[in-house]
Amino acid sequence: MSVHAFASFAESTRPYPVIGESDCAFYAENGYLTVDGALYADEVEALRAETTALCRGDRGAIRGVTPADPQDEDAEVLKRYLCIHFPHKLSPLMLDYLAHPVIVDVLTKVIGANVKAMQSMLFIKAAGKPGQAWHQDEIYIPTRDRSLTGGWIALDDATVENGCLWVIPGSHKHGILWPQHHHDDRRFDCSEETIGFPYRDEDAIPVEVKAGAVVFFNGYLLHRSLPNRARSGYRRVLVNHYMSAESLLPWHNPRAGERMATADMRDIVMIAGSDPYAFKGIEDVAQPHIRPDGQGGCGDPRQNVRIESRETSALPYDDDADED
Repeated sequence: MSVHAFASFAESTRPYPVIGESDCAFYAENGYLTVDGALYADEVEALRAETTALCRGDRGAIRGVTPADPQDEDAEVLKRYLCIHFPHKLSPLMLDYLAHPVIVDVLTKVIGANVKAMQSMLFIKAAGKPGQAWHQDEIYIPTRDRSLTGGWIALDDATVENGCLWVIPGSHKHGILWPQHHHDDRRFDCSEETIGFPYRDEDAIPVEVKAGAVVFFNGYLLHRSLPNRARSGYRRVLVNHYMSAESLLPWHNPRAGERMATADMRDIVMIAGSDPYAFKGIEDVAQPHIRPDGQGGCGDPRQNVRIESRETSALPYDDDADED
C-alpha cells in the first residue's frame, strides 16, 4: 500500500520547522519533544472550524453526538463533548493532518522511514471538563516493537490553567507497562489510572505550548492532564497515534484461527514510506465516537465498533483500550 495522497500538503511550498540530531537525542532521553510553530495560524483556524463542524454533526454520524439545531450557538455545542475518537474517518482535513509535514519529518527521524497511523482523537475540553489520570499509551495501543508515538497538535494555547499535558521526563526508559486500576477521582475521565511506578507527582513537568505547536511523546512515557480550570474557553487538541509500519498491530482479540503472535489490525493510514504488509489489505473497523467524560457514568467503548458478531469479528480494543 502506498502513502495516502494528502491533498492539503501535496503542492505546499511553505517552509516548516525540521528537527536535528539534538532534538532526536532530547526525545530519546526524555520521551517527548515539542516543536513550536509547527502549524501556521490559518492551519490552526481551519482545524478549529472543522472541530466545530464535527461537533455539530455536519460531517456525518458520530456515536454519542446529537446533531445540533441551526439555532444552537457554536460555543454551546462545543461544551457538550470532551473528545471525539477517530475524527479522521469523517473529516478529509483531519485525515490530511495525519501527515502534516512537521509530523512526517519528526516521525521518520524518531521511528523510521516507514510509518503508519492507527488513531486520531479530537479533544475539545471546554472549561470545567476533566483531564485524564496517569497512563502510558502503549497499554492501550500495543505495538510489537515499542514504536508507538503520539503527535499532540495544539489548537489553543495549552496552559496549566486550562489543562495542559504533564509528563514525567525519562519515564519511558524503564520499558515497563505499569499496572492500572479504576479510580473515583472526578478530576479525571473514565479511563483507568496507572499506578505502582517509581515516581511522584512532583517529578512531572507541565508542557505548556502555544497554539500551532506539536508535542511528540513515546508510548511508554507516563503522562496525564488535569481539568480545564479556566473560567471559559477550550483546550482543543488533535492527537494522532503512529508506529513503525514494520511492526504488527495486535490491537484486537485474535479472530478464529488467528494466533496472538500474528494478530494485526489493518485499520491504518500510511503516512510515510512503504507498507510491508500491504498484501493484507485495509480494514474499516473503528468508528467515530464520543469519549465518556464521567458525567452520567462511564460507557463501554466496545459499543462503538462496527462488528457483525463478537465471536467472529476483531475488536480493536478491550475495555477502555481506545483511551488516551
